[in-house]
Amino acid sequence: MCSGRVDPGLVLEAFISGADGVMVMGCHSGECHYEHGNFEAERRMKILQYLFNKYGLGAERLRIEWIAASEGRKFAEVTADFVETVREVGAFQEDAKEVLEVMKDTFYGERLRLALGAANRALSSGADAEKYEEALRRIAEEEMNKYRVLQTLRKEGALCARVVAEKLGLNLRETFDHLLEMKDEGLIEEGAMGEDRYIIYRFVR
Repeated sequence: MCSGRVDPGLVLEAFISGADGVMVMGCHSGECHYEHGNFEAERRMKILQYLFNKYGLGAERLRIEWIAASEGRKFAEVTADFVETVREVGAFQEDAKEVLEVMKDTFYGERLRLALGAANRALSSGADAEKYEEALRRIAEEEMNKYRVLQTLRKEGALCARVVAEKLGLNLRETFDHLLEMKDEGLIEEGAMGEDRYIIYRFVR
């Protein structure tokens, strides 16, 4: 299977299921049978590594390597090195699963998926690679916050924007924007106005 078919959501499923490290291997640059599958894989893994570092999960748990079918010795050496690295990093903390679940929702979400899918077309049309990577990181962060809001409502029940923002350390305006977006998507619904004159939102599915 081409490394370009390795969805970050599947990588996150492996972590959620108990893996402490995941390594993706692909063809060397210029040797991909599908032209740019390895570049797509690298782009996705870089965003995943960025989020792992940002949320304290350790980017070392993720590795991407280019290894040809004929490079048996390299395969063995790289695999042994990665296993040792993961041993040194150790197991995830107890609360890591909740972060991984939010991350999975982020990568399965439409916005980040579309941005990643459009990358090759945008870059071949002359888009600045560094600025595009920066945009991808920004989108990933914003979507993580959106799904953190959703997770909070799912776990704790009906809450207003102010309480959610305080719990997550987010800007109130950003929190409100996420709530409105998820309401339009049918993920949450509005309830009555609370005593503090903020509308209550609840998870619906």
